[in-house]
Amino acid sequence: MLNYRQYQQDIVTKLLYNNSLVVIPTSLGKTIIALLVCIDILFNWKYSKVLILAPTRPLVMQHFNMFRSHTVLSEQCVALTGNVSPEIRETIWRSHSIRIFFATPELVNNDLRNNLIKKEDFYLLVFDEAQRTVKDYSYTHIAKQFYDAATSVEPPLILGLSASPGFTEEKVREVCSNLFIEQIIAKTEDDADVLPYVYNTSIEYCHLKMTDSDVEISRLLKSMISDYIGWLIKNKFLKKKQIENVYKKDLLELRDSIISHLDPKNPNFLLIAGLKYQSISMILYYCRDLIESQGDFALRKFLNSSKLNESKTYAEFFADNRIKEIVQILNIHINKSSPKLEKLLSIIAEFGLLEKYQEFNLKHNSKTNFTQKNLKLESINGNSFEKQTFKPIQKKILIFSQYRNTLEEITEFLNMHNISCKGFFGQSKKNGQKGLDQDKQLSILEDFRNGKFQVLVATSVAEEGLNIPNVDLVIFYEPVPSEIRFIQRKGRTGRFSNGRVIILSYEDSIDIKYLDSSKRKLSKMKALLQNANFSLTTFDKRDFGQCDRISESELDHIRKRHSRIPKLTNQSVDEGTHVIANVSSNPVIESITSSSNRNIKHLLKKLSYGYTRANSSNDKDSNFISDSLEDLFEVSLNLDRKKITGRIQRQIMELLSQVGRSGLQVSQLDEINVKDKSIVADAINNLKKSKRITISEDDVIIPIESKKFLSGNKYSVFVEKIMTGKALVRVNEKWYALLDHSDYFGPRALLKKGNTITIIGELYRNSGKLHLLVKRTL
Repeated sequence: MLNYRQYQQDIVTKLLYNNSLVVIPTSLGKTIIALLVCIDILFNWKYSKVLILAPTRPLVMQHFNMFRSHTVLSEQCVALTGNVSPEIRETIWRSHSIRIFFATPELVNNDLRNNLIKKEDFYLLVFDEAQRTVKDYSYTHIAKQFYDAATSVEPPLILGLSASPGFTEEKVREVCSNLFIEQIIAKTEDDADVLPYVYNTSIEYCHLKMTDSDVEISRLLKSMISDYIGWLIKNKFLKKKQIENVYKKDLLELRDSIISHLDPKNPNFLLIAGLKYQSISMILYYCRDLIESQGDFALRKFLNSSKLNESKTYAEFFADNRIKEIVQILNIHINKSSPKLEKLLSIIAEFGLLEKYQEFNLKHNSKTNFTQKNLKLESINGNSFEKQTFKPIQKKILIFSQYRNTLEEITEFLNMHNISCKGFFGQSKKNGQKGLDQDKQLSILEDFRNGKFQVLVATSVAEEGLNIPNVDLVIFYEPVPSEIRFIQRKGRTGRFSNGRVIILSYEDSIDIKYLDSSKRKLSKMKALLQNANFSLTTFDKRDFGQCDRISESELDHIRKRHSRIPKLTNQSVDEGTHVIANVSSNPVIESITSSSNRNIKHLLKKLSYGYTRANSSNDKDSNFISDSLEDLFEVSLNLDRKKITGRIQRQIMELLSQVGRSGLQVSQLDEINVKDKSIVADAINNLKKSKRITISEDDVIIPIESKKFLSGNKYSVFVEKIMTGKALVRVNEKWYALLDHSDYFGPRALLKKGNTITIIGELYRNSGKLHLLVKRTL
């Protein structure tokens, strides 16, 4: 049974049937509102489909599990991921047996462009975290493709959900325009119908003093910033006259402007110098932020890793005597403890994470050894106490950190002081550290929810939408300048009881500027939404005038089927996607290839046809359920074997790029995650045929360095910036070029910001811009 609040029902009534942006504070039930709208559409138009979009896979699965847990239509749900081949996705998209789709925007955008989706089938699109619908984000492209005036398709209803759409009218208008929004419905915590459900959340600002050494490092960095920004102003690269009024945004715009005027055939040395000064200024701003917000450990790690960068920009950066002095200061104070880390420990102790913690810690000034379970205290600082067992208090603390390096420092520091905690961060690989895969993320959240540990340290991945358990205390390790991120962090507490937020900041630092910025933007956003008087356009879309409801008999059948499904548990994408045929539907089997085996055809026919015999006594037919995506993965492997083989080839070459001429034992490739091991053998044979590898007598795979069979030139490529589907690179320290994803055939791990790689390739021009084609990495 789904329980909802009156204000949620009132909002739903207003949503039917206009494209709407719903702005409501975190924890007040945006997902329930979306669920109610979906139910109305699905039951009143029985052949309709709805698409629910979320920016991350964990958030997609959260919506998926929420829907399946609270509706009788759970058998008609599917969560799609890129691990399912396009051929299979097309069959799923077009199946009449499945009506509720959950996916990330990147996948949907690609499938729309490849015509895998019948747009006319969809009556409702839900965009969670709708504030992302700006510029080139996939949400923008998806909405435009559904509302393309050149097609005869009736566009669906659109529902955008956000806790914080932006603090300027320009930003809110951009979101509304890109999503074809016709009305904004906003609620605040002060509204009379919302107030009874809101718990008080206190916000405390804890201002700390930086250490003397950090203050000195900050002074040196600001001196360098003054020199480099001053040069840019003097040479009219920047219009602003005051150095303190130049921000990162100005420098980013300056880089784009300089690059657009660079001509590799006629080098302008002033422009090249301007680009160098701009690049070093960005590095200096980043260093200043680290020392004034994170601490010296963060700056030390950055400088150590940057020494490996061989670009001329970093060479000049490290040649400055002030950087050398900073490095000396950092080395002298390498064992110094950060004031913010010490304050974290103090807050956790004062919060009373464990019974008697504060009493014993303050009385005996000791680093008491606590374990996750019950503990026994025998002796502290030589004082004997009667053995006593303490029971943990199930309070939870969530600490937000901007950077993954800082997260590691915090978790190590707290664990060293016997406070059990874990880190929670994204799936991408950063600074050589692997990300957390989805299963691991879900496992950590489940352990946190069940009280196996009580302190979770998280990066921004935990800010947006994820169903993190209600916590008693949220700590900002640093302020954030964004009002959106401020709201999202704050919203992790105060959900089911009074909450508390503590924001750490250093006095006279970038922390204070960021703190003031978020406060100012938050105030503007509240005023903007309270006095919103936007004149929004009305769009032609699908006619919702005449219903085609699910009949009582069909509904009874759905309820009976739903009652036989085991209770849903928290599961991952691979374990949790069930597909079932329901009422009569039409066959969609065009995507089955002639080479598919009989089992594949049987699975896809079941998925596509549905079962007209709704009351069949044959349980084998009427109870067809694909228990997970495993069957679909198997189908994908058979239909898309060539693509899988290509992926394995890239993995092998990536491994070889790491070990070099020493090579790999063939047996080491057993660790490659693929069900059909014969694909690995195919990949090896393909690499041998293309003369990219050779295998020695003792079964060692060795890369072949000869590139005679490749046309093109040898280039040194520095990766300046990674963008969606492309990268900006500097070639031979002379030319700037765009590298499109379709022009890169090397290991993905090499293509990251700050990397320098040697390649065989070609430069070419397209629409007046210089592009790079990478044929091989060396």
